Amino acid sequence: MYKVGRIRLFVMAAMLSLFVGGARAQQYAQRHLLDGVAVGVDLAGTTMHILGSDWMQMEAFARLNLYDKYFPIVELGYGQADHEGSELDNRCEIKAPYFRIGMDYNFIKKHEGNRLFGGLRYGFSAYEYDLDSPVPLADPVWKTEQPFVQHDLSGNTHWAEAVFGLETRLWRFISVGWDLRLKLRVSQKNSEIGKPWYVPGMGLNDSSLNFGGSFKVVFDLTRK
Repeated sequence: MYKVGRIRLFVMAAMLSLFVGGARAQQYAQRHLLDGVAVGVDLAGTTMHILGSDWMQMEAFARLNLYDKYFPIVELGYGQADHEGSELDNRCEIKAPYFRIGMDYNFIKKHEGNRLFGGLRYGFSAYEYDLDSPVPLADPVWKTEQPFVQHDLSGNTHWAEAVFGLETRLWRFISVGWDLRLKLRVSQKNSEIGKPWYVPGMGLNDSSLNFGGSFKVVFDLTRK
């Protein structure tokens, strides 16, 4: 009887321990699943334009903090370019919105607001663009010259990005960070007349592989 009593007591203690541990784990999961919400802006695109670039981007983003490790993110922006070629004096003008969706992973365990992260993005932009040239085109049949002015050409581009960056808390709920991006064009549809010099959100359109980066100011909405 004594042994049976000890066994019962041990089983009850084990069940109580499992129950308390499960309740604590559930409480921890509920408390830390959503560990923050942040918004921010990217200053790199406007800075490049101020320094003399033919293109400019204005971009904002919103992201979630899950378990302080996973950061789903949505990036929305508006890009424009007015570029005149140096060889043929051809001109490209484009203005359009774009978006990216993706997720970052934080490699630092106890970061206290700082992040060393890597991530992936999917980007898309649908746009209209103009292609002009002051040099007229010669008609090989009629031997005449016609001005080259093509407006409201349509196109769209899908691309993927690999992201690596750093972020550090500057003051209370304000952080700053930068990242580097490797961009791979997945598909593109443009007019048969020609493609745009620049794609909003992706960058220069001279290759299927592109490099970029951002410098962001981040506002944590859940931190005081």
